[in-house]
Amino acid sequence: MSFGRAIEHVLTNYANFNGRARRSEFWYFMLFYWLVVLCFAPLTAVPGLALLEMAFMLGMTIPSVAVCWRRLHDTGRSGAWWLLILLPLVGTVMLVIWLTQDSQPGPNQYGPSPKQVSARPGPGRQAGGGLVVRCLNGPMQGQTYQVGSQGLQFGRDNTCAVRFPDGTPGVSRRHCRLYWAQGGPALVDLGSSYGTFLAHGKQLPPNCPEPVAAGTRFYLGNTGNLFQITTY
Repeated sequence: MSFGRAIEHVLTNYANFNGRARRSEFWYFMLFYWLVVLCFAPLTAVPGLALLEMAFMLGMTIPSVAVCWRRLHDTGRSGAWWLLILLPLVGTVMLVIWLTQDSQPGPNQYGPSPKQVSARPGPGRQAGGGLVVRCLNGPMQGQTYQVGSQGLQFGRDNTCAVRFPDGTPGVSRRHCRLYWAQGGPALVDLGSSYGTFLAHGKQLPPNCPEPVAAGTRFYLGNTGNLFQITTY
């Protein structure tokens, strides 16, 4: 996972304590956090900047704990082990050792390995064509959306590329995301209230990317919000 993608993924899953997070996601986000704090350090004498730094640190508290929680899940441990940080020195050292460990191979009790997406090839991209998503049923029925390099986010929030009208049944503000992983396209639920499902009824666990391909159908909350991935 790249530096920018790690930051985006952590902030998108701002308060998501479910699922797993790779080492690169956690440590790139920690690098981002401390780089910003260090940049503020020599400027705190300027009126207002000290408050801005404090606001940044407070705003990053929840996503920092959440990604640490998911990183512990990725090693097969309960996220509650994060509380070791309350123990001087010994607890912090133990946490650092665990957080630098590789992902537990395969699925565990917290979900599929986040490495599975990049390890599995994506037929759509291998074939040399691009992917589009077509709405088969719902408010945007008949519309198509190209899956670009930044992917597509689905939901009611005005920042979503596939934006549902307010009040659409079964759709959260930031519901799910379809994007290009290293090995192909992947679909991930963003901790939605109503769930993201593949056409055969499988519900995607929050924050656990699912490899998909051309021909895959999925829906948000209920089959009234049905989409299909196709090539062009």
